[in-house]
Amino acid sequence: MISKLSVVFSLATLFFASASTATTTDHEGYSGYNNDSESNPYSGSPSPSARTIEIVVGGAVGNVYTPPVAYPEVGDTLRFTFRIKNHTVTQSSFENPCTPLPGGFTSGFRPVPDTQTGNFPYFDLKVQDKNPIYIHCEQVNHCPTGMVFAANPALEGERTFSKFLANALAVGTSAPVPAPIPAPTPDGHTWSAKFRRDLD
Repeated sequence: MISKLSVVFSLATLFFASASTATTTDHEGYSGYNNDSESNPYSGSPSPSARTIEIVVGGAVGNVYTPPVAYPEVGDTLRFTFRIKNHTVTQSSFENPCTPLPGGFTSGFRPVPDTQTGNFPYFDLKVQDKNPIYIHCEQVNHCPTGMVFAANPALEGERTFSKFLANALAVGTSAPVPAPIPAPTPDGHTWSAKFRRDLD
């Protein structure tokens, strides 16, 4: 099915919804319906007292999501708060942890300078079912070195978080060497071939 996507300032776009559905909202007021084609034996109904689960993206601990796994209930919100460097919260899949899921959600790159001490940008993901959601950072070499997150992965069997992480680390063993970083711009930052600001 196709779900409408509402955006402030009277803008609109579309995403395709499938097995796992979640609503995303960031600090700029963007919201929409997103999907993950993975299946999970868990099912759920809205929690009587919805929670906001905090996840830190990057920061002093390095290129990781903290915590890297969570088990939210239906109706809970996963809040990804971006710290220093330049990261994303991008949906992927168990089999291809470092590849954006077609039609899936992404926060886009959120550069945060190491001098920033407050008012950090964040990205909210409202959980609408108990199917697993797999997430990675699109920054060069971050996912293949373990920057992944999962919500409601299997607790045992072949699709646990540890095996999802192993899939991501396996990408690093065959990842191509990235192109040289261009010379710094006058403000001291650099731009990659995809024209995104690299604070990595």
